[in-house]
Amino acid sequence: MGSKFLSALRCFIRRPTDTVRIMLSLEQYDPKAVEAIKAHCPDVEVEKLGMYVGVFLAILLLACGVAAYILALLYSMGYI
Repeated sequence: MGSKFLSALRCFIRRPTDTVRIMLSLEQYDPKAVEAIKAHCPDVEVEKLGMYVGVFLAILLLACGVAAYILALLYSMGYI
């Protein structure tokens, strides 16, 4: 799973618009986005791309929330 996850993140960094377009499509994938992903990231499974990028974005949101909470605690204690 690690290599698939990292290749999905690399693909998200290279082609963010097409990746988000694939993530937001409910039933059918956008054919132009699928072709662009397959051309630029041939090792990525298009069906799993949305899941891997979604997990990454959820972890990023969680990390930002934890950092904000810690900074708020430090500010309220007078350290910042």
